Amino acid sequence: MWRPRKRLGLALSGGVARGRAHVGVIQALEEAGIRADFVSGVSAGAMVAAAYAAGLDLASLLRLARSFSWPKVATPLLPWPRRGGLKRLGLVDFSPLELFMIRAMGDVTFEELALPLAIGATDLTTGERIILTHGRVARAVRASASVPGVVAPMRWRGRLLCDGFASNNLPIQILRDMGADVVLAVNIMPVAGRDPSNFFWAGSAALSALVMQASDPLDRADITVEPDLAETDYLFPRTEELLRDGHAATQAVLPQLRALLA
Repeated sequence: MWRPRKRLGLALSGGVARGRAHVGVIQALEEAGIRADFVSGVSAGAMVAAAYAAGLDLASLLRLARSFSWPKVATPLLPWPRRGGLKRLGLVDFSPLELFMIRAMGDVTFEELALPLAIGATDLTTGERIILTHGRVARAVRASASVPGVVAPMRWRGRLLCDGFASNNLPIQILRDMGADVVLAVNIMPVAGRDPSNFFWAGSAALSALVMQASDPLDRADITVEPDLAETDYLFPRTEELLRDGHAATQAVLPQLRALLA
């Protein structure tokens, strides 16, 4: 008897430069012959989700991960006394991030993507969770990644938007709303589950706990992948280690995922 294929949603969390671990996740899925039907992302996860939804193949995604560097996506904002506009609200401008994404996937709109995509951001004025599903994708990625107080926010249709981690770092429910039967969520800001090794990682563990409190509950996903990144650098992690960690963590859940999709 014929049965319709179950549709997979893939949610990719924020996590600064750790986001390259998401490419390792996708690599494991591709090698297993599994491709998502819907994808969501926040901040660094939005970068990978957008490139994936645009139809970039695995080789292109790996090149994107390996080519990422802060000088390519950020411009320092000099502290001029008379600096005005939105640039007075950040130390860094992410205009180059838009260009970085456009070079990777083209200046596409959500409607032109190969897969349905949802990108999470936060209204800096009201604190509301914002889900972006229309308009220019590269600009939405920039909004989602604009860490408040560090990166200058941006205007989007009358709203002042900043990083989605502030309101929902792992957008799971939106994938259900879009039509996913099975949801695989990838959290790259995990709580360690063990005592931190120094004061920095103690603070990081607390931040991860706070961020997850603001996210969709993990039990809304059918499977959660959490690479062991609790003491991995946020700003300058080793790319190949991130790729391996994401790949290994996903391989471990493939039997369960296949059973759910059957």
